[in-house]
Amino acid sequence: MRRITINLLVSILTFAIGIAGAALLGAFTTSKVSPNSRVVETTMTTSCPQKNQSLETAPISGGILNGKAISLPKPEYPAIARSARQSGTVSVQVIVDEDGRVISAKAVSGPPLLQAAAAKAAAEALFSPTKLSGKPVKVTGIITYNFELQ
Repeated sequence: MRRITINLLVSILTFAIGIAGAALLGAFTTSKVSPNSRVVETTMTTSCPQKNQSLETAPISGGILNGKAISLPKPEYPAIARSARQSGTVSVQVIVDEDGRVISAKAVSGPPLLQAAAAKAAAEALFSPTKLSGKPVKVTGIITYNFELQ
């Protein structure tokens, strides 16, 4: 008797989970009965959630973007970094919009006293629009700046 009760509970829970899952996915069944025949047509439709706009416009990776720039302003060497004799390479992560303008620039590595100047210069860079399947897309990549003391 106990085994039958457990099997019955498992069956009911499985059925309930299936119904809940179908409701969450938006699945519905509809039946049509033709008035002049005994043919029943049953169809199942699913309602998929709308695509997230941010997923459609997520930037693609472009790698190192220095060579792809139409205009790549040279950063000013900060006086404080010069006086501290700090030099080196700064990498700036950028996001370029569909028109080729930088919409985000953030230094991700390099000497701290040089990062702000590199990010400021990167924000002013211009690129030709990148197309994927004929459509302009956002691109993310790295711009590197070498700061050398003279």
